[in-house]
Amino acid sequence: MELRPGGSLISPRGRVYLLGERLGDGSFGDVFDAVGPFDQRCAVKVFRPRLHQAAVREQWLKEASRLYQLRHPHIVYVYDYFEVAGLFFLVMERCDHTLEVMLSAPFTDRLVIEIMRQLLFAAQYLSDNEVLHNDIHAGNVLVVQGQNLIAKLSDLGIAQDLSGRPSVRPEMVQHRIMAPELVRGGYSTKQSDLYQLGLLMYHMHTAESAIDTSGGYDAMIEQIHEGVPRARAEALRTPLGEIIAVMLRRHEQYRFASPAQVWEELRRLQSWTEEHEPEVLSRNTAPLPPVATDDPDAAPDTIRDINRGDRRTIPVPPPLGPGGTKLQ
Repeated sequence: MELRPGGSLISPRGRVYLLGERLGDGSFGDVFDAVGPFDQRCAVKVFRPRLHQAAVREQWLKEASRLYQLRHPHIVYVYDYFEVAGLFFLVMERCDHTLEVMLSAPFTDRLVIEIMRQLLFAAQYLSDNEVLHNDIHAGNVLVVQGQNLIAKLSDLGIAQDLSGRPSVRPEMVQHRIMAPELVRGGYSTKQSDLYQLGLLMYHMHTAESAIDTSGGYDAMIEQIHEGVPRARAEALRTPLGEIIAVMLRRHEQYRFASPAQVWEELRRLQSWTEEHEPEVLSRNTAPLPPVATDDPDAAPDTIRDINRGDRRTIPVPPPLGPGGTKLQ
């Protein structure tokens, strides 16, 4: 079955989709601009089996079912999904572009906070529904331009259901966004999504990646082991950098407890509060767990601005190397 701009696609239900320009492609297939049966703009994502049809069908069904069931204003909507001539299709809402195309220059603090507000809102919804995204990066954040910018999480193909478990072992995660617990122990938790959001937030804040990918896989893993992303965030010495540094801690138990807790810190920053009513900002926040003051590995890692709550120093133990030895 040949798909090309200017052609058409008919679903098993008889719905006709007119295909426009190709918006992107990947290892599993292509994404086309399209017009649906009610003259609505949409995007058609096609999964091409090529060699492993069963594996592609499983990937398609996972993403289709999750996106179809998870309805949130900052998660891409799926209108339909079907199989035709051995190809698998997702019909999704049409967004304007990915966040990735906007990363050539640092964002203003106000824009970073607004985009993070939306993504944290979506991440909290996923967390409340016991779902790990596992693949949060700028290419998987779609943007709708208008009077107000709207950001939406997409591509839940490798997302996983926690189903009451504290952690899961993902089948596949991009090396450049792997959380330390995945590198160290092969598992992901809810805080792993926060780590990926921290990497994304750093990129928006600086227009640079917190992990240098030029040296290949081994060099990236070493940076993650040694806590280089967190160190780079701390070195910024900005209010946003301090929050990012907490999100990028090497041990997940010392990161924020939830996306909502990240937002409670962001919403106290001056670049946000100066545009919002004081009474809206007077919420109480859940206290952080007490600090083990006798921990020999305790390290100063405090959000110092007293105007942002009574956050105390939280210890960050160094990661463990082979055989349980501490990395120096």
